[in-house]
Amino acid sequence: MAKTTANTLGGPDIFILSGAHLLYLRLLPAPFLAEKDYSSMQRDRRRFLSQGSGLGMALAFPLLGNAATSSDPLQQRRAVTIEAPCGPIRGAAENGVNSFKGIPYAMPPVGPLRFKAPQPAPRTRTVINAFSFANAPIQPDRIQAGTGRRFIGDVNQSEDCLYLNIWTPDTPGPHPVFVWIYGGSNIYGATSQPLYDGTSFARSGVVCVTIGYRLGALGFLELGAILGDAYNGSGNNALRDQVLALTWVRDNISAFGGDHDKVTIAGESAGGKNLSALLAAPAAKGLFQQAIVQSGGALTTHTQKDAQEVAGIFASALQQQAPGTPVAQLLLNTDAAALLKAQVKTVEQYQRNFAFRTVIDRDFMPRSPQALIADGASSDVPLLIGSNRDEALLFFPPALLAAHRQNTYSAAAISSREMAQIDPATMQQADDLYQKAFPSQSAFDRRLRLLTAEEYWIPTIRVADAHAANGGKTYLYRFDESARQGPFSGYAVHAGEQPFTWRNFGEPFLEMLYGRNPPTPAFADVVHQTWVSFIKTGTPSHPQLPTWPRYSPQGRRTMILDGAGSTIQTDPAGQERELWNRVMP
Repeated sequence: MAKTTANTLGGPDIFILSGAHLLYLRLLPAPFLAEKDYSSMQRDRRRFLSQGSGLGMALAFPLLGNAATSSDPLQQRRAVTIEAPCGPIRGAAENGVNSFKGIPYAMPPVGPLRFKAPQPAPRTRTVINAFSFANAPIQPDRIQAGTGRRFIGDVNQSEDCLYLNIWTPDTPGPHPVFVWIYGGSNIYGATSQPLYDGTSFARSGVVCVTIGYRLGALGFLELGAILGDAYNGSGNNALRDQVLALTWVRDNISAFGGDHDKVTIAGESAGGKNLSALLAAPAAKGLFQQAIVQSGGALTTHTQKDAQEVAGIFASALQQQAPGTPVAQLLLNTDAAALLKAQVKTVEQYQRNFAFRTVIDRDFMPRSPQALIADGASSDVPLLIGSNRDEALLFFPPALLAAHRQNTYSAAAISSREMAQIDPATMQQADDLYQKAFPSQSAFDRRLRLLTAEEYWIPTIRVADAHAANGGKTYLYRFDESARQGPFSGYAVHAGEQPFTWRNFGEPFLEMLYGRNPPTPAFADVVHQTWVSFIKTGTPSHPQLPTWPRYSPQGRRTMILDGAGSTIQTDPAGQERELWNRVMP
């Protein structure tokens, strides 16, 4: 069944009822497109469509109640064009929010630019049609079990992945700007993940920007020793991508109603670790005025020796695919699929978690980011930082949690592959200290506490301490809101805060955390608006929360975010923190 109606873009709308979804095809007339766009569409329709600049935009809407039979089943959608310094950009306006997706901020890092620092995209006179997400970075594909849906949404993967997306209020600015760096162990992730839809931020009066960057070997492989001096520093190319994206925001965001002097950069997990590095990096100085680090920290880094070890593992894995071919030739000329295959082997063979991470290279990152933050590198940047109470449980083998719930769990050794900062001998030392200090703690809980602290909580505390000790305005939280359904019911696991901060529970990943079709809890409004408060004012606050005090290493006043009742605690789990000072100075 199809229905055609008029639309505000000047062409017909076609609605096709198919199964449980209403497929919506908006046909854009030729006058809507720039002359050059239309002719190139005629010459190469497939390329035109793949770049989001084509004749039609197809969207899928679930049928809810009687929506499909109402006189106006879909909200009106219109085109909006921005004249920015980078060139004209056309996006969509709908329900008070303008969105612009797939804007290039860099030259495609392909061919001679593979493993090189990103180069700015040139200004264009041709309209950039920004209606759909661009390519995701190269990564192993991940499907959410039971749904058949990909974590990164319906996009292609490509080395050509340096694009960003913008959601803005459809009101005059200037509005504060929120720039997001996604996580995923630096080997997964994309701006196209449904969780990172910026509509809620735009409706809250914030310009939201999500930036793509290179992952894995293409973004974090240090190749100077293999390919020569021209490739020194390639291990931080992903961070350079992020710096270039922030530079683009500084230079262009005013055209979208954003305030380039009020930019808050945020990231979670690997994104939070990358952001902690940007807090320290001289190249990022002045590109953002505030920061939000969720489950990050500044301890997950490589020395030059570590980085060269990873590069050696990668080179060996790559050469196994083409014995006898010089490794330099393979690195520069083989296809991305071969690079990805070698990357997967590298992750499997590397003895710690996070094979791909910030490299202390004496140039982009002259010293440890933790040390640079301790020296005051970011003391002028207000910082909201925190972690989740039960982070590490997300990464436990399902059998361990099942055994715990059935009271059949017996101590499982912690392997080096589960740790990011320390070695097994040091973890055993920490385990011994925990057993003496907390004799009634179960083996399962002790494992959870140890791995959560090693990867997330202690690195978070270290950044907060270093930043606050230099006079930096710092606010610390711990997210204790537990999942109320699903496999992690009763726990506040890694990434559990994200649907609250984004106020978005419509994402395949969330089914793993909260079960299918989780409701949006009222506490999501509180957390989201608290983040918005920080973005707008530099102070996190909400009428339903206690007054949030600044953090200091002396008082250690911390907000415990919990829908059952948020509180301010002084040095929560302080005895555990002191134990870690003995094993991870």
